[in-house]
Amino acid sequence: MKILLSIFLTLSLNAFSQSINYPCQYTGNQMLVKLIGTWKVEAKDRVSPGIYENNAGVSVISTGLNGCSIKESYKGVFKGKLYAVEASFYMKDSMELQRVYYDSEHSNVMVMEGVINEGGFELYWVGDLAKKKMQVRFNLEFKTPDVFEWTTHLSTDYGESWQMTHYWKYTRVASFVPVNAEHVELNEIISNYHQGLIENKPELVLSALGDQFILWNGNYSSDPINWQAHMALSGDDLKQWPGWMVEQAGPYSNEFDVLSVNVRANSALVITRDTGQNKFRKWKRERTTWLLGKKDDEWKILGYYLQNISNP
Repeated sequence: MKILLSIFLTLSLNAFSQSINYPCQYTGNQMLVKLIGTWKVEAKDRVSPGIYENNAGVSVISTGLNGCSIKESYKGVFKGKLYAVEASFYMKDSMELQRVYYDSEHSNVMVMEGVINEGGFELYWVGDLAKKKMQVRFNLEFKTPDVFEWTTHLSTDYGESWQMTHYWKYTRVASFVPVNAEHVELNEIISNYHQGLIENKPELVLSALGDQFILWNGNYSSDPINWQAHMALSGDDLKQWPGWMVEQAGPYSNEFDVLSVNVRANSALVITRDTGQNKFRKWKRERTTWLLGKKDDEWKILGYYLQNISNP
């Protein structure tokens, strides 16, 4: 009898929780809803006083509790290493909110308090509530519906003066919306490949590649009969190739949008649309076909295909 009663209560509770909607009671959550989406992030991060580096990443922002909370998952690069952030916004009332934040570099959780204003948010974190000597100010400002800026300033003198520590520009990615964390990881790997070439960091390029790496060309043709093998690298040749690219083919620039992702087991095919240049050529809205594989729970680039190039 006790077992039957336990099963009945469990089924009843599950049915109850699934059948009832719990709407958010705060009208101010509409500002939070504007953040939902997939965003390309361009970052300027302080690594030491007066010294900054440019980084990049991808942020996926989704809703929680029917809009009363917003969850952000960011993956990118900071100080030459892979870097991740998890954060949540919660409405206290129609104008006040909290942000709970933690990242892969620190072990502590930051809780920020702030208000919604006409163009975004302003939040503060205070290191010691009694002394208030160290403070951090966070400002989020919408520039357009598809672009917002997130700026962080630090004060170590009770808020008398402030120094910028981070500037992140978010641009909405409209062409493709990842449906799961695996899609985000694939985007991140391709982003690391490009960012390593842009920032002259061959070790970051190499970290995105598998044990073997193959390139092939379309020879300006969509007919596979005309395609060309370009190169296949492994071992020491592969380790040296990113350094050669940085030195011989730079300066390098590239911006990309993900058009599609197809995953089956430990293989993935990703199509991107790229605009950029290096020493040898320029490209605009060029489609790149990436082949990636998963080994030991990590995705790596195995190779890619470009239609509009040919071998010398």
